[in-house]
Amino acid sequence: MRVVIIGASGAIGSSITAALRALPHMQITPCSRKGVEGCFVFDPDLHDWSILGEQDVLINCAGIIRESREDDFKKVHLDLVRTILANRARIGNPRIIHISALGADPAHDIAFLRTKGLGDELLLSHPDTYVLRPSIVCLSGTLLVKKFKWLVFMCKVLQNRPIMPQGFAETRVQPVMPEDLNELLHDLCLQPDIPAGAIDVVGSTPFSFKELLLLASGKEKLFPIELPKKLIEPVTRNFISVWFPELMNYDQFKLLFKDNVASTEGMERILGHPVQETRSFWTHEFQHLTLSDIL
Repeated sequence: MRVVIIGASGAIGSSITAALRALPHMQITPCSRKGVEGCFVFDPDLHDWSILGEQDVLINCAGIIRESREDDFKKVHLDLVRTILANRARIGNPRIIHISALGADPAHDIAFLRTKGLGDELLLSHPDTYVLRPSIVCLSGTLLVKKFKWLVFMCKVLQNRPIMPQGFAETRVQPVMPEDLNELLHDLCLQPDIPAGAIDVVGSTPFSFKELLLLASGKEKLFPIELPKKLIEPVTRNFISVWFPELMNYDQFKLLFKDNVASTEGMERILGHPVQETRSFWTHEFQHLTLSDIL
């Protein structure tokens, strides 16, 4: 089975590449625009796609959670999908498996989820395509987990009395273990009879941010100092987003108040077994957290 992976150098792409490479029946071509060790240097916009050769499956892991001078949401989440579809025949018309995000919607008011949704919609209008929509993937290197490390560290510094906007502590997410995501990808590569479409990729248990902070910090109670959202929102929009976008932009702030949960039914139907619990990840990952871990 010949599989090409676009965006293989990112945290999720690296995890997928390592998992599939470990299987003897998989011939993996991991691609990255950057000169990353173990990856084939390939820019989808600049290079001739025929150099990839005939492929059975293309997995697209490329995505960004914040924009930069080089990459914006439309370019990465929508235009790349157009490029993949335009060049599909040149690499043997492979099955396409696309990593999106839980909550993606073409009509969403948040640009990250709107462009993800537009890319999903376009891709699913073509045959033999699959869109996987994960919540938070439990990997140390993802931006979301790194940001969560900041929150846990601040909890420890502030003696379990973190300062946060009202409503944030109750927001629910449904993290998923990378092993479940990787197994799902493996099954989609090998099983020809799985109906094409979108699949929500989540773990067994939804958690509120408050519950995750307690798990990660090992505490039994949390005593947040909650500030009115209407006071923090303009500061985030007009100051933090402008001067410290790497810390948080306005869209990321709005995402903090939107539940990100789904049913495990579709995923478990393909896997043939229940998805994993993620509590052990949070307790282990943050057990001995220090300042050097978040810098």
